[in-house]
Amino acid sequence: MFKTVLNNLNDVFNNFNQTIGYVVFKKIFLGYLFIVIFISVYQSFVEIDESKKMVEKNMKMIEKLFSNELRDPIIKKDTIKINKILNSISNAEIISGIILTIKDKKIYFPVDRTEYNKEEYDDYKFTIYESAYFNNTYLADVELYTNKYIASNRALNQIYRIIIYFVVFTLLFWILTIFYTNKYLTLPLKKLITGIREFEKHDEEKSHIKLQLNNLMELSILADAFNKMSGKISEDIINLKQLTMIQGLQKKALENANRAKDDFLANMSHELKTPLNSINLISSIMKKNKNGKFDEKEVKNLEIINSCGNDLLFLINDVLDISKLEAGKLELYYETIETKKVMVEIKDMFEPQIMEKRLKFDFKYDESIENIFSDKQRIKQIIKNLISNSLKFVENGDIRFYVENDNEFIKVTVSDDGIGIQEDKLNTIFDRFKQADESTTRKYGGTGLGLAICKELTDLFNGKINIQSKLGAGTTVTVLFPKNLDNAKELKKESKPISEVKKESLDDTIFFGNDSLIEEKEETKRNILILNKDPINYMSLIIELNKNYSVQQSLGLSDFKSKLKSSDFALLIVDMECITKEQIDEYFLKREEKIVFVSKEEKKGSSFLTITKPFDKEKTLKTLLKVMEE
Repeated sequence: MFKTVLNNLNDVFNNFNQTIGYVVFKKIFLGYLFIVIFISVYQSFVEIDESKKMVEKNMKMIEKLFSNELRDPIIKKDTIKINKILNSISNAEIISGIILTIKDKKIYFPVDRTEYNKEEYDDYKFTIYESAYFNNTYLADVELYTNKYIASNRALNQIYRIIIYFVVFTLLFWILTIFYTNKYLTLPLKKLITGIREFEKHDEEKSHIKLQLNNLMELSILADAFNKMSGKISEDIINLKQLTMIQGLQKKALENANRAKDDFLANMSHELKTPLNSINLISSIMKKNKNGKFDEKEVKNLEIINSCGNDLLFLINDVLDISKLEAGKLELYYETIETKKVMVEIKDMFEPQIMEKRLKFDFKYDESIENIFSDKQRIKQIIKNLISNSLKFVENGDIRFYVENDNEFIKVTVSDDGIGIQEDKLNTIFDRFKQADESTTRKYGGTGLGLAICKELTDLFNGKINIQSKLGAGTTVTVLFPKNLDNAKELKKESKPISEVKKESLDDTIFFGNDSLIEEKEETKRNILILNKDPINYMSLIIELNKNYSVQQSLGLSDFKSKLKSSDFALLIVDMECITKEQIDEYFLKREEKIVFVSKEEKKGSSFLTITKPFDKEKTLKTLLKVMEE
């Protein structure tokens, strides 16, 4: 019998830390422990305080009892009696030492002590006079020393008693808690768990879990409720699996549709840009009417064609950028940038248009700004979008373009005195295809993509963009571009005043009708040979190259080879649609001339330089010029 009880207790204690009873015990025990510790600490402070008061009281009592007894021996210089009295005082439990000072002569008791550490001992001083009633003639000083730890030792004795009580009661509490929680909670729950596991093994036995739980109504109700719930869960799981399967198919279909949409937008944008570039280029040349062949109405129609073509090209570029941003395929091309030159180029680009509308244009540039390491074209795209918006929405007033130094950032602010934006529209102003008002689209045009592109490009830079506006008062947009100074390389060029900075690079958007997009100082024109079978696509590029170089075209490989034999060329531009991979390896890569290949797709990791088409005119020209200068 006793052995059985011991085995049961052993089983209970071994598994207790894995039961709900342990959790209950732990919560109660922690509260109990906190209360006991609090009371113990409080009692300790009380005991220490009482001990200190008791020591002080005893010191005063010693002063009262022995000051009169010491007076006569001190007057009579009876050393024996003085020592006897000091010995009586030192017998007191709280006295650790005595120093009696008679006319600067000190008597130590015990005699082997000569000093008392102030950190270890407390002292109590009193003075003995010749008269007990009048402080007339000084006789001696008495210093009584007591160990500081007397009070704390008394308190510790009390604390030890408290700890002993605490341990005993805790053990009793622990044993009783384990026993009763095991009997009334853990064992019934184990029976319930065993029944549920049996239920899991036998799906057909779903009618009821038959458990004997000693009339514990709560657990019986729990078992019945679980039995009913399990049937409902089984149905829900089946329905959920079906819905998940349907959602998976729908998600896949949506992903395919979204991917097809992105591909369609990208392909359509590229396909539309090619003929549009040609239309815009030809119309820009024709509208000049250099030979006087067109009358005023025809010139006006050509201007309309050119203007609409440019608008459509801007829209296509925006849609293409949004498509790339959405797909996460738009990459930034970092380089060291002469910030002043870039900002002045933007200023010079818009100044004539702003002056044409009879608006005031205020430009300020902080000369302390150094070169930065960033994507020049995307910075220009963001700023041009902002200034274009101001130009579009300002009828009368000012447009301000400020560039400031802001620690690790360049702060660009574009503000205007335009129509402004309603406050409730500012939260969605950076959303795609959103404009402040539908009437804005009808009156001023636009798609609502400009600010969305600015926001997403700024995020791509790890920069910040903020807009403030008041209806009827104007709008201020602030953009912070990271400088990335650790990567920026110093460009060894003399700093010039803003008024003298020349436009030495191209704008990333094609503004047709500008005949001086690029300047290169060359005494003699070098030859460039282009192999392509679609001259229209290369027309704008050839026109720009012809300003500084002598450009020839070949529609086939045989003509291309013939021209190579008859003339020397500084650069070869080869459209990969005109040749095979074998011809690249066997013929072109063995030639000594500089070669740039043109492809519809970006060739990553290739051993030769490739540019993609349709052309980004500025980037293409910059790449070609860089190759020529190497």
